[in-house]
Amino acid sequence: MNRLTRRRFLGSAVIAAQGLTKRQVAAAERAAEQNTAPARETYETHAKGIRIFSGHWRPHYVFEQIAWVSPAWPSQDYVWLDFPEAIFVGKRLLYLSHINPAIECEFSDLPAVPWTPIDGGIAFERALPNGLTFGGSVVKEDDSNVELELHLTNRTDAPLREITLQTCAYLRAIREFAEFTRDNKFMHHPERGWITLTEARELQAGTGPYRVGWRTKGKLLVDLPIIATRSAAGDRWIAMTWFTDTLSLVGNPNHPCMHADPQFPDLVPGESATIRGRLGFFQGALESFDAQSFVTP
Repeated sequence: MNRLTRRRFLGSAVIAAQGLTKRQVAAAERAAEQNTAPARETYETHAKGIRIFSGHWRPHYVFEQIAWVSPAWPSQDYVWLDFPEAIFVGKRLLYLSHINPAIECEFSDLPAVPWTPIDGGIAFERALPNGLTFGGSVVKEDDSNVELELHLTNRTDAPLREITLQTCAYLRAIREFAEFTRDNKFMHHPERGWITLTEARELQAGTGPYRVGWRTKGKLLVDLPIIATRSAAGDRWIAMTWFTDTLSLVGNPNHPCMHADPQFPDLVPGESATIRGRLGFFQGALESFDAQSFVTP
């Protein structure tokens, strides 16, 4: 007698001893078989693990550089990574991946630049009319993390100073993170530990090396270059960093997005620089997240 047959026999004997009918016994046996059978795969669970594709957010702006990144767990949804969203030199906005009539951008209505497939991900290169060239890559690092890389080369005839970028992880297309709120976005304060973006905005500037707010306007406040967004389910997280090149952490309640925005060193004509970052997915309590490993390249 095999294990399943023995389980049926013993289960039937117990149920019969309780005075149940043969129909009730048969129903109990079917239920027992269903409990031992493997879970049936569904549409939602069929696609598993990190996947990276070239994509669109606003396809009417052909110069957007959007990468689609799926989470580490089974999901049909994607983070839309605006990569980069904007490049500033001082107060000059040289590149913006979309049109904002309220903000003047020096180079707009640019041609599309395709993503190129590379091992584990995708990459691109773009040149602005003034000679500034930039590019980057989005590559699967392991089962939980995606490696981000951006590089700039100053091919203009003047030094470039105070180079800051915006890199937006737009979450509307990943439903469990799509709330329009600051309350699901967390960062680490040197005295208070993990706090929400809402709480951080109420604090005075401190001694933390990383800013909370839009680029150079943000308050020096937090001690880890990480922004982490909590799922509506409560036990899943998306985190983003540019390691020590992180300038500021921010979210926009008018859009379900999270930003870890980086900065580049000053570049004289002919000089290049590369920065690296990480987009990560994890499950469990935020307090158990190995933040130090996450911010170590």
